[in-house]
Amino acid sequence: MLRRVRSPFSKSLAVLTIVAGMCVAIAETAPQAGQTVPSVVTSPPNQTLRVHPMVRRVRTAATPVRTAATCVSVPVLVYHYIRVNPDPLDRLGWGLSVTPADFQQQMDWMRIAGGHPVTLAQLFAAMQGGPPLPPHPVVLTFDDGYADFATAAVPVLLREGFVATDFVVSGFIGRPGYMTAAQVLQVASLGMVIGAHTVHHIDLDAVPPQLAAIEIDASKATLQQLLHRQVLDFAYPYGDVDAVVADTVAAAGFRDAVTMNAGTLQCTASRYLLYRIRVGGWDTVWSFSHNAGLASPPAGWIDPSLLEAFPAARRIR
Repeated sequence: MLRRVRSPFSKSLAVLTIVAGMCVAIAETAPQAGQTVPSVVTSPPNQTLRVHPMVRRVRTAATPVRTAATCVSVPVLVYHYIRVNPDPLDRLGWGLSVTPADFQQQMDWMRIAGGHPVTLAQLFAAMQGGPPLPPHPVVLTFDDGYADFATAAVPVLLREGFVATDFVVSGFIGRPGYMTAAQVLQVASLGMVIGAHTVHHIDLDAVPPQLAAIEIDASKATLQQLLHRQVLDFAYPYGDVDAVVADTVAAAGFRDAVTMNAGTLQCTASRYLLYRIRVGGWDTVWSFSHNAGLASPPAGWIDPSLLEAFPAARRIR
């Protein structure tokens, strides 16, 4: 269990949160732009997007010209909660939740099937002529900075020797259900990557550009102040992005940004529109394997280590 401690960081976090909160209040009365901003979400050549109904919007536009040398097919998976959904009637919460047993089974099978989790930094380094990616590369990401990333996901990841990225909502650090500053620091010290996910998890393309810029810049500054290192990965809340938002993320100094648009073809020319595939409560180890680009377990496969960790388990989906 990771221990909560008080940190001088909380004061600066509070100041940034108040400033951004005032901007939210102003934004509620601000006039909306009269012109629709052109979309920047694009479809790679010969790739069909798989969109889950829980994704709120997917925008498409003309396909840009890309060269094979700057693109690679790598699944970027996205998790939210690693927990047993506390409310059986909450279908949204169920969809966002992967149980600890299912998560362990997925990670165990990834190891058995030869999957190799990598970071977004490794992905871009490989596309730009750096060290090649290992066989069956997969990027594991988690959104929002929930506490169960530290308490439920990281212990499994460490046991498997895996790395993951958690996109943290900086204004939610220390709130009930979210990681504390001490937990964010600890998981980073254990090798996990911390990315930014705005200050208040607002829909960036639904607010004035000035407010979107504050949310993007302040989240980066806050996390960098806490971690004493650069934060270069960004995730759009709800996956919503337009041309202005993507340009603002680039101007803030992020190396890349991920959406909620489904696909696996990642390109340097679309570094601020990377595809991801959601993992949720509906997934079995077989659907997970398919989304991760791995061979599927044999029919009826039971994870031996799962039976040790969860003695009450019999046959897992």
